[in-house]
Amino acid sequence: MSVKKPTNILEKLQARLSHRFAILEEDIFHLIKEELVSLEITPEPFRTVKDVWDDIDLYCFDENLFNRCEEKIQTFLYDLLADCVRELGVDEVRTYLITQGWSNEVEEMDMEDLIYGVNELLDWEIEEITLDLLEHFGQYELSFLYRKEYPFQQLCKQIEKPVDLHFLNNALSSWLFARKEQIKKQIQEEYGEMLLDDSLKITAFSSEKLVQAFFGVVDEEHLAQIVKYVETELTNEIKTRFQAFLAIRQTSIWKVCESIIDQHVGIWLHEVKKEAKALYDEWEELCRLLENSCSKEMIIILDKMRHYPTFIKEVDKKRRTKEEYEAILSKIAYTYVQLLNEKYQCSIEWNPQKMNRWLSTWFTSMEEFERSFLHSKEFNRHLKAISKQIFDHPLSLSASSVHKKYVVHVGPTNSGKTYDSMQRLLQAKTGMYLAPLRLLALEKFEEMCSHGIACALITGEERKNVHGSTHISATVESVNVNEEFEVVVIDECQLLADETRGAAWVKAIIGAKAKEIHLVVAPHAVGLLQTLLTYHQFDFEVIEHKRTTPLIWEEKDFSFPNDLQKGDALIVFSKKNVLHVAASLVKRGYNVSVLYGSMPPETRRKQVRQFRKGLTDILIATDAIGMGMNLPIRRVIFMESKKFDGKAVRTLKAEEVQQIAGRAGRKGIYEEGFVCAMVNRKKIKKLLEAPVAPIEYSFLPISIESLKKFPYESFDLFKRAWSFYQNELKETPYRVREISEWERKMFVLEKALKKMKIELPLWKKLSFCFVPFSIEETKITDCWLTMIREYLTEGKVSLPPILTSVDAIDELENGYKQLMLFTSFAYSQSLSFNEEEVFELKEKISEKIFEVLSKHLIRYMKKCKICNQELPWDFPYPHCHHCHEYMYVEMSF
Repeated sequence: MSVKKPTNILEKLQARLSHRFAILEEDIFHLIKEELVSLEITPEPFRTVKDVWDDIDLYCFDENLFNRCEEKIQTFLYDLLADCVRELGVDEVRTYLITQGWSNEVEEMDMEDLIYGVNELLDWEIEEITLDLLEHFGQYELSFLYRKEYPFQQLCKQIEKPVDLHFLNNALSSWLFARKEQIKKQIQEEYGEMLLDDSLKITAFSSEKLVQAFFGVVDEEHLAQIVKYVETELTNEIKTRFQAFLAIRQTSIWKVCESIIDQHVGIWLHEVKKEAKALYDEWEELCRLLENSCSKEMIIILDKMRHYPTFIKEVDKKRRTKEEYEAILSKIAYTYVQLLNEKYQCSIEWNPQKMNRWLSTWFTSMEEFERSFLHSKEFNRHLKAISKQIFDHPLSLSASSVHKKYVVHVGPTNSGKTYDSMQRLLQAKTGMYLAPLRLLALEKFEEMCSHGIACALITGEERKNVHGSTHISATVESVNVNEEFEVVVIDECQLLADETRGAAWVKAIIGAKAKEIHLVVAPHAVGLLQTLLTYHQFDFEVIEHKRTTPLIWEEKDFSFPNDLQKGDALIVFSKKNVLHVAASLVKRGYNVSVLYGSMPPETRRKQVRQFRKGLTDILIATDAIGMGMNLPIRRVIFMESKKFDGKAVRTLKAEEVQQIAGRAGRKGIYEEGFVCAMVNRKKIKKLLEAPVAPIEYSFLPISIESLKKFPYESFDLFKRAWSFYQNELKETPYRVREISEWERKMFVLEKALKKMKIELPLWKKLSFCFVPFSIEETKITDCWLTMIREYLTEGKVSLPPILTSVDAIDELENGYKQLMLFTSFAYSQSLSFNEEEVFELKEKISEKIFEVLSKHLIRYMKKCKICNQELPWDFPYPHCHHCHEYMYVEMSF
């Protein structure tokens, strides 16, 4: 039996969607019309539905509309998927699920269960289709939605006169284009292709030049006269935009336009003849300069010539033979190679045999010529040499003014390796602690302060300077590599293999200046750490730490929530599921704490404090607890076995399971720790016991200083130099990170800069792209662009408007992200700002989120999006069985 791949099911779904799209379209239009019919549009250019969605404040748009549309689409897609699965049949679907790892339970599932199973497997892909459809519907213009039964009069305010004539300009543009086509046709009929004389035929030139020149006929002054005339005429007669749009054809505006344009046609024809003759004279001058090898003088003419290939080719046939013409092209090519050498500061030789294929298409493919030049082997060698010069060699990182000794503390979670390192740091006269998370940096900052140590706190978003401080607690990205310390402790060093952040650990490990550097690392990374230290010729010793409390796997099945006990930590892998689980437990009377990645550190610290003090019994968390947090956890329970890693939903890795599970059995509180799972128990147990593959390489940092040395402003050339640099590192324990994230940011940034008509050097644009945030978050990206625009135009950045009084966690956390972006951006560009004001805003947001989590968690119960019935936290669909059956029956009719 052939096994259907997931893509086949998705293809069936897509085909079925295309076939029944009209039904979905009508449903969505109905939802949108219900909202828009009551809207009053301000007198501005009309916006698309997507723009209205994004501009809630301006239009007071119902914030639930987006969710309602999304629900409608998801329900529709689920029903279509169910059809597809039924069509495939029970046997084939069971076979497919078995290949995806579902094994024994599949045989006991009926068709409805199988449908749910396939939907769960394809959940991410279906979400992508949903987002595509939402984007599709968001592109329809309001005018299309309203059709005949919803005329524009219902949308527009009654106004004395049009404040904005954008709609009129659009109408004029359409008319002008049609008029130009008429004139072009008229000229061709009257003059044919003979605009000059019998010996100068310009077939293609007439078409290109006519259209090009005619668009400039009505200049801004004349257009202003037309608009002024229309505005005066419409002032007292037309009350709304819609009426203006309908009535414009009845006014004398068309006669005014026609009169102004026709006056210029004769003048323009004369100018075309004059310019064409001048153009050929310049071609002759270019040929003369070529014979005298005057390359610099010819560049201006050459740039102009390349826009008129057909004209030059046709007129030159009357003067030169084919061989003479190609000889001129060859000289041009040779000259242009020299110019490119000068432009790109290299010395690539002209090779006529290699470049012959460009000669025949010289004018039409100037860009191709340059592109081929830049991708030649010779230029690649040049670019490779540049990459060696500007990017730091790994060994250059190890230069230091002090002799360093490294102490590597290796051991599993809860083995005391960080504790022992910190004891040495507390005894030192000067020192620095580097953490993977701001929360850990804050925790160690408070610990050192409690021991009477003058300690400063430095993170990417916050600075707490203490007068006369001898110690620093910082996130690893904020490492101080200039100051010398007695002791430095670097935590969670296995993260040096993380592609996104690993370079920060490398910079800290190799660049920190101290007599003693203590490295805290998990067992699977100690081999690479030893390789790095040996490569840089550093002295080191390795201290092995054993786990202080045994970790026991519970063979008994776990039943939620019946088997819960005080000190349990329930692990799920999304913020949404954390809140769903927590809400379901709060409703049953449990006191809970919650932790997830996007939670502000201050809120997270308060949640942790509650759990540590015993004020809450149960902790619900994502894998955020796996990173160096000491919590009184007796048992870790995996409620899920898969996570979304930013690219796809995948099964957990052995190192992830072991890192999280290792949090159970806190020394001094429990004699032993326990681990169990609610789903995929065999798989989780296997991962818990599996050997973790050792990491093989780390990632090198890159500095703005090295970027400033890059001689070109092309990001594409930078990418190629970056890849050459990558190849140079093959014999080292290092790699460089993929720059796809920078590339996505660069694309958005360059588009914005083009609109602003601002040009920046490449290194400056990259400095903006280095600011940490997710380009996938539209609101944060817009905030980033606003900061860049303000910085470039005013030389400063204002604090974004932040709401601290709302009760929605998502809105509050979005405000916190904007504050983090603001501080990171300001620090990256060395801008001063009111740190106390930002700190106070962060505290307010964190306090508000803590309040919502403490008092209103019940709001986050999972509910059917149609009937609002409460659902189990892990119910895989947006609506209940009853609503699904009802909808399916309805749609069947």
